[in-house]
Amino acid sequence: MTIGLDWVLLEVAFVVATALLGFLVGWKYMAIWVVGVFFSAIVADKIGPRLLLLTNKILGVGAQFLGIAINGNENGLKAPTVVLNDAQQQLAVAGFFLFLVLFSYWIARKLGNGIAVGLLGKIMGAVFGALGTIYSLSVVSNYYKDFVTKNGSDPLANNFTLGIPTITLGLGGNSGAQDWAGLGTLAIALFLMLLVVYTIWRVVRNVLF
Repeated sequence: MTIGLDWVLLEVAFVVATALLGFLVGWKYMAIWVVGVFFSAIVADKIGPRLLLLTNKILGVGAQFLGIAINGNENGLKAPTVVLNDAQQQLAVAGFFLFLVLFSYWIARKLGNGIAVGLLGKIMGAVFGALGTIYSLSVVSNYYKDFVTKNGSDPLANNFTLGIPTITLGLGGNSGAQDWAGLGTLAIALFLMLLVVYTIWRVVRNVLF
């Protein structure tokens, strides 16, 4: 049996999955997470051009500490060096951004709570979760578009198959980068608008009822 999937469908699946997660945990967790995702994009944009230099500096310092610990000589170990071309650096920054997105969710789980969320709060959590993922896909898509431009080709546009007994899973089609790239600003704008409206509604409800 052969199952054919388009990359965009896989990306939409992530949106649906985080929407379901948002419904389960509620709006407070997801609101904090989306704010974290927004700041993650800013950090990745600022640090991204220096990410390779920063990585090699950290490796160098680590090698010095190991050298001192092993034989008392900070120059006793040669530090490994990471070398990436311009195209690969875009993927590295995208990976760094995704790490920050996951870290933001960890922070949200520490700071948020599920007290007095209610059904509407769960629905808003689902909406916030979907918008946060759409924004994340937009940021990653922009980095991937830069990678494709500098690389000269789109590796994800080529079909490949993963075969397991009796089932062959095929992935191909457009990478979806163009589809998601322009949605980031809209997603953040909708999030902020809904967050303000929902917060005002909760305040008014508590005052009147």
